[in-house]
Amino acid sequence: MLRAVEVSSDSPMRLKLSVKIGFGLVTACYMATGIAALAVAGYFISAKSSPKREIIVTKNVLKSLFAAGAYIIAVSLVGIVGAMSPLSRKRWLLAYNWLLSTTILLETGVGLWMWARTLDINGLYAFNWRNLWSSDVKQSFQDAYQCCGYLSSKDSPVLSSASCKNPDASSYGCMVFVHDYARGSLSYIYTCVFAFVLVDVVAMLAGLIVLTIRNDEERWRWSRANSIFKSMKKANPDFMMDANNEKYSTLSAMPTPSIYFSPQ
Repeated sequence: MLRAVEVSSDSPMRLKLSVKIGFGLVTACYMATGIAALAVAGYFISAKSSPKREIIVTKNVLKSLFAAGAYIIAVSLVGIVGAMSPLSRKRWLLAYNWLLSTTILLETGVGLWMWARTLDINGLYAFNWRNLWSSDVKQSFQDAYQCCGYLSSKDSPVLSSASCKNPDASSYGCMVFVHDYARGSLSYIYTCVFAFVLVDVVAMLAGLIVLTIRNDEERWRWSRANSIFKSMKKANPDFMMDANNEKYSTLSAMPTPSIYFSPQ
């Protein structure tokens, strides 16, 4: 009876085609962020490395970006599978929303971390120049901007650079250029990350809408089936009694097993 009700009922809360299309478009945008992450990671991995770029985009960052892109695509597929048959795939929709919330938290954390690095660029990159960066990285800045050293030509320079052959003692080093490069790169990265978070939030809202409509429709169908069952029982009060009598008559008609005792 419930199956017949499900097929023949016209639920006022049925998941409309427009809702499915909207969910599909939002999920496609969310998947596009994962594809973009894979493309960017693949490009930088395959492209010739630059010493300057490696101070911002390290190999570990590229590996993390590749993993994040694959994760986003997998979550998108979970949402698409769940939305194709929402009534029978509630767990898929629940998993989609939970995985999306994890993505939002992780991307927000990465964006805030990148933004926080721009607040103390001088302290961070002054230490890196003097203690961590290789001569190739420092020389790439000196050659690109015709500067020598960090604060001055006496502050941890790479003397093999052409700009350090005849340095002006009163001139500044590469500090300003390092700051501008780092601030520009970090600002670009955390802006993109926060844009991805915005897409994630919209995708999660779309997933919650689909899940809510799906739950409302399920409750409506159960209520409809229950009301039809009660109306049938009210129209025929002997319905349940006849069913029980038929069950008991069937049981009484079954042969009773006999037990024989053989003489010892």
